[in-house]
Amino acid sequence: MLELIRCWQQTRMIVLIALCAALYVAVLLPFKFAVIFPGITEIRPGAALPVFFSIFFGPAAAWGAAFGNTIGDVLGGTIGPGTIPGFIGNFLYGFVPYRVMRAYLTSRDEMGSVKGGFVFAFAVILASALCALPISLGVDLIGVPFGFLVHTIFLNNLLVSLVLAPLLIGALGKRIRAMKLTYEQVLQPEQISSSIKAGPVIVLLLIFLIYALMMVPSLHAAIPLDKNVFQIASALLLVAATIFLI
Repeated sequence: MLELIRCWQQTRMIVLIALCAALYVAVLLPFKFAVIFPGITEIRPGAALPVFFSIFFGPAAAWGAAFGNTIGDVLGGTIGPGTIPGFIGNFLYGFVPYRVMRAYLTSRDEMGSVKGGFVFAFAVILASALCALPISLGVDLIGVPFGFLVHTIFLNNLLVSLVLAPLLIGALGKRIRAMKLTYEQVLQPEQISSSIKAGPVIVLLLIFLIYALMMVPSLHAAIPLDKNVFQIASALLLVAATIFLI
């Protein structure tokens, strides 16, 4: 969590936040016409960018994805009820990959190994779920079906990132390191919070629990809370658990 705040104290990190946001917007806008649900989501080949940015730019990717998605909604004419949950979901989407990689790999060079491949896949799965769930919980309050949206966002982010992000990493990774723009090269070690190995697993279990409570009618009916209260509380719990445990 420390780097999410301290990155704003570094000029280069602020520039990287702006760069991540601008590139995300530039790739999102051409596909705004490919609407899946008006004002909520569309086909997004740009979904690979926050994952790629996260691995190299760390906290800059989280802020850049959040601001970039919001600016994309404004410029693309799709600003609406999904924009606020979209800010939260994209923030987590850009935050999770680098935290998972830090938790389970000793260096970025391990990404080329079998272990690195599994860790990368797990990071993308977890990030995609943490993008989809808060957004779907939020817009379900205004009548967009949770089940439809959560699967649409999750699969779109997952498939695009698994295919395109490795290509971007292979093509640009060495250049970024040579330019000394990775978050480890910009931030001081004490400005980066330590990782908890069990954290991603705990958050994944929480995701499964909330998903089951929303999707299984018998479980949903047993929740001793108003539906709206439960969904807002669940989204906030996901955000807190992700920031403090991953």
